[in-house]
Amino acid sequence: MMIDILNKILLFLLFLSAVNIIRHSFFLLKSFKDGERFVLNKGSLIVLGMSISYILLIIIDGIKL
Repeated sequence: MMIDILNKILLFLLFLSAVNIIRHSFFLLKSFKDGERFVLNKGSLIVLGMSISYILLIIIDGIKL
């Protein structure tokens, strides 16, 4: 039962990571279209890096549901 709960939490984190990457990609394309510079603060950059690394880890390791 605990493993099922942990798997659901990890799947939720995967979904949030994907949404975070899509959000930052949208802002990057918007700033590129407007000709502005895309700037991230330190906290946002750390969360984006963690999201990318988590998705890459899931792709390499696989989801074990």
